[in-house]
Amino acid sequence: MPVSQPKSHAGDNRALNAFVPAAKLFVLKPWISLLALLADWGLIAASFAFVALWPHPVTYLLAALIIARSQLALAVIMHESAHGVLLRRQKLNDLIGQLFAAGPLFLSLQTYRAGHLKHHRQPMQHDDPVVAVFGLGDYPLPRGRLATRLLADLSGVGYVISAFKFARGDYRAIMPKVDKSTGHALWEVFSMLTSNGLLFALLSGCGHPWLYPGLWLLPAITLLPLMGRVRAIMEHAGLPANDDQSQNARSIVRPNWQTFVFGPHSIHYHIEHHLYVRMPFYHLRSAHQQLAARQLLTAENLYKSYIEVLRDVSYPTLKSPAR
Repeated sequence: MPVSQPKSHAGDNRALNAFVPAAKLFVLKPWISLLALLADWGLIAASFAFVALWPHPVTYLLAALIIARSQLALAVIMHESAHGVLLRRQKLNDLIGQLFAAGPLFLSLQTYRAGHLKHHRQPMQHDDPVVAVFGLGDYPLPRGRLATRLLADLSGVGYVISAFKFARGDYRAIMPKVDKSTGHALWEVFSMLTSNGLLFALLSGCGHPWLYPGLWLLPAITLLPLMGRVRAIMEHAGLPANDDQSQNARSIVRPNWQTFVFGPHSIHYHIEHHLYVRMPFYHLRSAHQQLAARQLLTAENLYKSYIEVLRDVSYPTLKSPAR
């Protein structure tokens, strides 16, 4: 059965408001979500095994890329859980999302949910948590500055700076206050320690304890922030605040190797996600096809690759952005 009545976040866009996607696109299919989660962890396990069996700098680099991509995929599963569309039962939805997606990344599903839902209410406003955390408010910018940000992420500097800002309370004014019981807070810490402890124990039991810091923690503070920034830039950077959320989001319309790396679980259909926040990820492509067939999407916000977006949100350092 549908999780809710379909309703678009299209502001005063009459054409979009008049269009109603097929009801089946709002139907939850939990088995797809669970298979996707299992596939993410399967790729992680295969990457660890790959390096354990054939240790070499090249195999290590390939495995690190796949694991970081899979960590991003887990973050998207957490995102689905935050919207309540991972599983039908809310308690089970939150348990699975915290224990198998948020916890392994040392994240709190409840805290993430509060900030993310605020982002959906008024994306690209001055107090949008996504704008603040990913620094999306100053695009377009010089390519040299963009390269510096990406290199900072790749080196781990970006992760350290972001962690310091959170610890210092830089985002306190814009992040919604989350009231957690002591029990729930302890459960979240338990999920983080248990999932990571189990991963370390399994790798140690196989005789490869160094794979935990080298292939889990290191990609999480280098490659994962880089991939996350590229994803966030594609989704919103340089776009205006607008009640019609088809105007301040982008979509990559062709699945390819770039969407595999930077847009797992169809998160690259981001206009569609913002229009229909209660639509699970496995229906977003069909929603895109229905919207595109009726020419209801802004052509300027549709792209074929992340590289095209990075080019359009930056300009040669010695030149000013086009007005």
